[in-house]
Amino acid sequence: MSNSVTFKRGTTYSATVTYTPAAGGPANLLTTTVTTDIIDSGDTVYPCTITMAGNGLSFVATLPAATTATFALGNARSDIKFVYGGTVFYSETFRLAIIDQVTD
Repeated sequence: MSNSVTFKRGTTYSATVTYTPAAGGPANLLTTTVTTDIIDSGDTVYPCTITMAGNGLSFVATLPAATTATFALGNARSDIKFVYGGTVFYSETFRLAIIDQVTD
């Protein structure tokens, strides 16, 4: 996963995450609760919608354009929370540089 991306405010946010099972870990994410939020530079929290693939080996985190249109410009941050069997795991934190649209 890249730790930093540029994102244009007012467009649909869609991030696909692929899960590769580790030795001794779950074979898929079907019994894992996955959540993720984006926190913009104004500290507003935007919970993403998670859509899990049928095989549990990937998921998509999304926010509609109408929601991202309200992002504060500047650096936002996010991570992914996994809850499996009562144990909580987090991904690395990644950054989104929120920029404005240039052309109307």
